[in-house]
Amino acid sequence: MEEKKKKVDKKKPSPKKVNKEPRFEERLDIKKLLLYTIIVPRGQSDNIARLLKTNKSSAQFFQIGEGTASSRIREILDIDDTDKDIIYTIVSEEAAKEIKKELDVFFLVNKKNRGIAYTIPLTTLMGVKMYKFFTQTVRG
Repeated sequence: MEEKKKKVDKKKPSPKKVNKEPRFEERLDIKKLLLYTIIVPRGQSDNIARLLKTNKSSAQFFQIGEGTASSRIREILDIDDTDKDIIYTIVSEEAAKEIKKELDVFFLVNKKNRGIAYTIPLTTLMGVKMYKFFTQTVRG
C-alpha cells in the first residue's frame, strides 16, 4: 500500500506557459462577407473585372450564360443579344458599397452598359486563410 501512496503523491511538473499569439478573431475586426453577382451582356466582363480589382476584390469567377426572356420581352426592353457574362466575387461589406457606386456609374454612362448586380450574405466560410484571402488581410 505504501507504493500506491508514493505514486499518488508524486506531482507531475506543470507545463511551461508559452505566450501564445492571440487568436485571429481576437486580433482583427471580423468583417461581413458578401457574394457579389453581376450579369452583363457578353463582352463587358473585362470592364467589370477591372472595376472589381480596384475595389479590393481578391478573385473573380466568370461564367457564360444565356438570357431566357421571350422575344416579346426582349423587344420591349430593346435587348438584341441574349448572350451574357456572369461574374462572381466575394468581398467585404464595405467594398460592396464602393463597388455598387461604381457599377451605378458604369451602367449609367453608356446605353450599351446594361446589367444586373446583387449580393448574397455569406454566413459561413471555412478557414482563417480563406477569410484572410477574401478580405485581403494576408500578411506576406
